[in-house]
Amino acid sequence: MSAAAGPHVSERGARPAPAPALALPAAAPWSDALSRAYRLPPATAVALLAALTLGIGAAVWASGGTSRGLTLLFSVPILVAALRFRTQGAVAVAVSAAAICGPAMPLSTATGELQSPTVWLTRAVALLVVALLAGAVVAMRDRSYDRQLAVDLRGTIERPTTSRTPVERDLVDLVPDVLAHRRLRPVFQPIYDLTDGRLVSVEAMSRFDGHPDRTPDRWFAAAHAAGLGIELEIAAIEAALEGARGLPSDVRLSVNASPATVADQRLVELVRAHPDRPLTVEITEHAVIEDYPLLREALAALVCLGVELAVDDAGAGFASLQHIVQLEPDVIKLDMSLTQDVAASPLRRALAASIVGFTQRSGARLVVEGIETVEDLAAWATLGAHAVQGYAVGRPGARPAAPRNPLVDALIESREALRA
Repeated sequence: MSAAAGPHVSERGARPAPAPALALPAAAPWSDALSRAYRLPPATAVALLAALTLGIGAAVWASGGTSRGLTLLFSVPILVAALRFRTQGAVAVAVSAAAICGPAMPLSTATGELQSPTVWLTRAVALLVVALLAGAVVAMRDRSYDRQLAVDLRGTIERPTTSRTPVERDLVDLVPDVLAHRRLRPVFQPIYDLTDGRLVSVEAMSRFDGHPDRTPDRWFAAAHAAGLGIELEIAAIEAALEGARGLPSDVRLSVNASPATVADQRLVELVRAHPDRPLTVEITEHAVIEDYPLLREALAALVCLGVELAVDDAGAGFASLQHIVQLEPDVIKLDMSLTQDVAASPLRRALAASIVGFTQRSGARLVVEGIETVEDLAAWATLGAHAVQGYAVGRPGARPAAPRNPLVDALIESREALRA
């Protein structure tokens, strides 16, 4: 979709009153730490586990011997080994711990009293039981993850692809009247930066007045069927530019345009008529592009005027991948079919991490659309998305949009507090 408008605020730099603290999942820092641990080379992980196990053995000796109860600390490297190397790793650490605290380790270093074989063997069995239980729990977690992954993958594969918007013949005859009387108006949905909480862009969306009441996609489909698709898109962009007057100069206006409209000289003239308005042109994933070199040539004229390119609805189908590779956009707007339920789905979270990594390496900025829950907002912020759009942070409406979003501010403050 495309974004536009924003508020005219006399004091954009003023920060609103602190928002209530956002309750993030308490496990978020541990999640990041474990993720980094999983990526360690096996040899490095083994060395760290060995150092930790030997360190605990030294602490047991320094504390006065096995009678002090510090041997319970060996459960820590056993659990870490189970997470990284499963049951085999946990058992290996348990055996090492049993050997360290074996017959050579006195019951009391002060008196030199030795352990009885029964005590030593009992401790060794207990450590092995901890290792086997930890391995079993991790194995059950893996099986549960695999089942959930299979369910998510099956649901993704079986999800029907987006179909072309049907044309209502009754609307086709009404399109000339809509254009003649400008029976359309823009609304604007805010887009907020996930690193500092600022309003960075607004997406312009069209609303049509009068009868019959139909969604915008139906009107645009009817206009293209009537041979007036470019004219209606130009009219919508013109209305968005007019409606965005007073939008702060550092907030971009984003508008939708088909490849045919991008190549139309009228769009270039519109941009030239608004030299002070930072503009982003979104090409939807559903748009058919038959000649990429010709489109790149048309885009070059807009880029020279400071226009940025975005690929919209990325991930809704295979065409978006070709758009991204061929056009090298400044912004990738990820479709809600991929952005929602990321917090709860292993498959979606893994895919999300890959997409974030791809956009970072390509130099593009990633905007996640359709975010409606705090959980998904927090998940995408943790993964490294650049900006967010959706009902959770702002619905489409007339200007002004708030220069900051309390929920995003609270999220940033909570994450900074966790790092401190």
